[in-house]
Amino acid sequence: MPGFRAGYLRNARSHRRQFHRSWYNTPLPSDAASDEDTADEDGGISRQKLRINEARSKFGSTRYNSAGVDFSDRVDSKRRSYRTRRHRVLEDGTEELGDLSDEDNDTDDAAESLERKIARLKREVEEAKEECTRRRAGGGDAGSRTGSNEEGQELESLGRVLEEISRPSGVARPSRLSKPLLNADESSAGPEATEATYTVTYAPNYEQSHALAKAAEFDQRLLALERSLGIGTTMGLDMGANGLPRAVLPTVNTLNKQISVLAKASTANLDSISRRVRTLVTDIESLNKAKAMSKPADQPNIARYVEERIKEDSKGKDAVETARTEEDEQRAKINALYGTLATIENLAPLLQPLLDRLRSLRAIHADAATASETLDRIEKQQADTATELKQWKDGLEKIAQAMDDGSSVMEGNMKVMETWVKDLEGRIKQLSA
Repeated sequence: MPGFRAGYLRNARSHRRQFHRSWYNTPLPSDAASDEDTADEDGGISRQKLRINEARSKFGSTRYNSAGVDFSDRVDSKRRSYRTRRHRVLEDGTEELGDLSDEDNDTDDAAESLERKIARLKREVEEAKEECTRRRAGGGDAGSRTGSNEEGQELESLGRVLEEISRPSGVARPSRLSKPLLNADESSAGPEATEATYTVTYAPNYEQSHALAKAAEFDQRLLALERSLGIGTTMGLDMGANGLPRAVLPTVNTLNKQISVLAKASTANLDSISRRVRTLVTDIESLNKAKAMSKPADQPNIARYVEERIKEDSKGKDAVETARTEEDEQRAKINALYGTLATIENLAPLLQPLLDRLRSLRAIHADAATASETLDRIEKQQADTATELKQWKDGLEKIAQAMDDGSSVMEGNMKVMETWVKDLEGRIKQLSA
């Protein structure tokens, strides 16, 4: 290399001497002369029409804007490229900034058409919307949020204007009104409603009918709930001993207990249980017979007991009169209570099913109240799972990219090693020869 460089320099010097002798016909300085520039009062350069700033601006660096640019070659990535801006210095010393470079322009000096301008403005509006969305997501104080909302409204109005401009002239589209129009029915019904006056009066039996309506609505709700659960009043399992429908939850509990007993019991246990059931049925029948026989004799026994208590507590005539008055009052109360026993006994079969149904409804309402919280918790878990899946996906993509890069690097290393091995084999052959 040093010899080649020295020969190249000698040839260049000889060519330069020949050029000067043939063209300028002036002698050249010797090679020993210094190449440094000497300061001269008159350099022989005319600077009258030389614009140094303009000449310097020709070689000025171009400004690049690569914010938010995606240089990857993914198929699903959006089309984003960086932009450049050129500037030049005018005669008066001011700088004139050039237009931003557009990725759709084929040449720098090509005239920008109207469609291209609209497309560029649409892209800029979309980028501004994305930046506004990022600012809103980033948070900030109330003033910044208010400013971002105003900017978003302005961007929406700009987008609508661009859509109106870019739409073909033959297609008509209704524009948004500044104030919503009133419906014909609403506008006509407005003044008429102010002229008429209505007075609502309630009948005396309103409270009773209202209570009956509430009870009917409650019964309809229970029936709808039972139908939705697949439980009908015509099914044999839902009917009690007195022919009344059973409640939902007690029926389910009873079935659960029966199934558990049948699953755990053996043949011997079933025989003993059946004997105990028969014994209990016999005892219940005997109790019912005794109760039926004792009903006619209840009133004399009660009267005898009251007389004995009065005789024990009464002392003197005043006490006897007071006791007689109390006896009459107690006897009237007992007779009234005894008269209502028949009604109470008739309503007794309805009491237990009604209480069971009310307990079932209360439990179902409590579960329905907590169902919204359960759904919110499930939605939060789904969102967390989706976030984790996204993170796993990003990690897998990075690992796949790293593996691809590693494989490409390994292939390059293998090629380099292959060349080295071939070179080494050639040298070994030369040495062996």
